[in-house]
Amino acid sequence: MNILGARMTVFRLWPGFLFSLALAAQTQALHPGADHLPVEVQAPCSAAPGEPAAFSVPLTREQEARALALYRRSLVITAHDHCAHPGDFREMEAAGITARTIKPIADGVYWVGMQRFRIEEPVNGWFARGQRALDLLDRRVEEGRGKIITVRKAEDIRRAKREKKLAVVYSFEGARPLEGRIDTLKAFYDRGLRELQLYWAVPSPLKNSDGTLSEFGLSVIREMNRLGMLIDLSHMSDAAFGQALRTTAQPVVVSHCGVAAAAGVPARGTDQLSDETIRQIAANGGAICLHFYEGYIRPRHGQHATVVDLVDHMDHIRKLVGIDSIALGVDWFPEKGWRWIQGGETMAGMPNVVREMVRRGYSDEEIEKVLGLNLMRVYQAVWK
Repeated sequence: MNILGARMTVFRLWPGFLFSLALAAQTQALHPGADHLPVEVQAPCSAAPGEPAAFSVPLTREQEARALALYRRSLVITAHDHCAHPGDFREMEAAGITARTIKPIADGVYWVGMQRFRIEEPVNGWFARGQRALDLLDRRVEEGRGKIITVRKAEDIRRAKREKKLAVVYSFEGARPLEGRIDTLKAFYDRGLRELQLYWAVPSPLKNSDGTLSEFGLSVIREMNRLGMLIDLSHMSDAAFGQALRTTAQPVVVSHCGVAAAAGVPARGTDQLSDETIRQIAANGGAICLHFYEGYIRPRHGQHATVVDLVDHMDHIRKLVGIDSIALGVDWFPEKGWRWIQGGETMAGMPNVVREMVRRGYSDEEIEKVLGLNLMRVYQAVWK
């Protein structure tokens, strides 16, 4: 059967999901360059986990009032997600989230119909794909009719809070969009990119075959420092992490991670942080942004991980290096089959983090730092 005939057959069988999958597969087969693959998503991230599990934090009436008042007045910032559907912005507003770092594309994968597909091509077409991803975010800002702000400096986030608007930090998960050329970094910066995660779990011009940073990767760090672009060291090996910290002159973030000791698992690079890695990030002045996915925040109090387990990770970092390095990573994305922590499956659950911190006796100042002020300190140090 020819391609058109196959496409029409799929369309007649199921006009939505199956057609999308077939079209995605045919597109990649006909056009192996990354520039032809989908960027737009079909559903908000809240559709991925399904109906959130029942979850509550036992608080007194006074504690509940304190938690909600504190949440509402705070800068609430999340450091990493892939939620770029119009519905995600409505949910962001309803949840009282001030700013999100959105990574509409990731090295090595794309989403169609809430299912992921691999991208094998490491270079060809990636610059154009990155431009299309920023076009998508620009459209979302325009659709907001003045209610959404593209963040270029830290003050934009404070302005969003004052004016009851939504702030969006543009980023990519992985640096394939650079196509191995340093000049493309400035082009993306001029488009509004203010953060870049150097690695994802696929080959890239920034990586050597052993997972360490290539010479090009080191030059990207130096150029990001020059431009004033935040470096995200997620998904790195210990060796690459060490290279990056020795090279950067500015604070960094690990935008989505867990703490090995709190999860009860062996340390693994910047995915599950060792105590030594935590100390190094704190010494750098950076931020450790905690994941909300159960693969990182392991269940220690029941069958499934909850916000209680998440705050266990905060407790460990706080005891080790203090409160100033802790932030919220989340990593929601539009894909079925994954399990996020109960009480934090969607944006609507964000106040539960404050409730659990109140229950454990964190001060208002400490909670405000974790919700957003720790990231604001990093942003102010990096963004020019």
